[in-house]
Amino acid sequence: MNACEPRPSKKLRVAILTLYPRETLRIPGGVRAVAYNLVQGLRRYDDLDIHVVHCHADIDRNAVVADGNVTVHYLAMPRRRLIPNMTASIGRMRRLLREIEPDVVNAHICYYALAAIGAGYPTVYTIHGIAHEEAKAYDRNWFDRLRYRLYAYYDDLAVQRAKELIAISDYVMEEYRDRAQGRWHRIDNPVTDDFFVAGEAGIPDASSMVVLFAGSITEVKDIITLLKAIALVRDRIPAVRLHLAGRVTSESYEREIVAYVQEHGLSPCVAFLGLLDRPALLREYAACALMALSSRQENAPMAVIEAMAVGRAVVCTRVGGVPGLVMEGETGYMVPPGDAEQMANRISELLLNPAQRTAMGQRAREQALKRFSVAQVAQRYRETYWQAYADATSALSPSPPSREGFRGSALESQR
Repeated sequence: MNACEPRPSKKLRVAILTLYPRETLRIPGGVRAVAYNLVQGLRRYDDLDIHVVHCHADIDRNAVVADGNVTVHYLAMPRRRLIPNMTASIGRMRRLLREIEPDVVNAHICYYALAAIGAGYPTVYTIHGIAHEEAKAYDRNWFDRLRYRLYAYYDDLAVQRAKELIAISDYVMEEYRDRAQGRWHRIDNPVTDDFFVAGEAGIPDASSMVVLFAGSITEVKDIITLLKAIALVRDRIPAVRLHLAGRVTSESYEREIVAYVQEHGLSPCVAFLGLLDRPALLREYAACALMALSSRQENAPMAVIEAMAVGRAVVCTRVGGVPGLVMEGETGYMVPPGDAEQMANRISELLLNPAQRTAMGQRAREQALKRFSVAQVAQRYRETYWQAYADATSALSPSPPSREGFRGSALESQR
């Protein structure tokens, strides 16, 4: 069957090429979290036949897992090979796509988008990171420099060739507008209902002095600056505690962080929690006084979105797409990247003013309900898939998408 030939079925077959968690309760990384959350929303539509493809070195053997209208294809990749895995995966993706025969492909990684475009399928490319900016944070060794130079090259090709582009922030559109040829769709990242449910408890513990960091332990997050800020806060508020929750993606940077903690006597107030499962992560959000993110580069970080959904104020660096999430002085504060003193000042202000941070958190949750619920985001993606399919076919277009057949979420009654 030709890639653009209408399928004689009422269902739209969509292939989602992305990074996807092996364990759905323990999700490492923002792209995996977005993909999982999105699929939970899309699976509620009876007119979609969803095939998720995850091709990565964290898979040791091929597997196919089917559940209702969602089928997940796990493709194993060797950890070391002569040809880089991101290059080798393009061919593997093309071959699998020809087996799946999707009507539309939604790629969340640039080289996956190239695989779909090269195979001739209508492709929607969701841009999660600004490759040429992220590369600046990974320049410690030749391997990282080469890897991110190749990634940025693929990203540039995908942006130029994709006919449908999803921007998860205004920042994406600003960065890529001049080189993109396709049609833009502005759609936020989704967060699952359990984060909103965790926020229903309302006012956090006024006595909490816990600052939560949720994210990968890697250079781009600039955790050293956050540690410097916590050291300054401790001089004013001895009870402050920093909880670092996330997987380690840079072992060398983790060693640097651990050494800094030990050398500056921060061990009593810094806890390394590692990668938490979903219930444990929700408990951390619910128990913290605020969430802090000291990144050098971000697009639309899930940590900020999750904290907003739970109803927690945030202190973040003013980088990338963060200003599109945080309302300065209303739902949190933003400080310049690398400025430990200003970050310490804002963290101290919120720790010492429980009423202020509670009010900020409540406003953040209201914003999250309006923008990030799975039901709302999934509907926007579904509309985009049908639009891409209709434009790619010369036969009768499918009926306009509606909410008929949608199996609603627990949040419908809250909006």
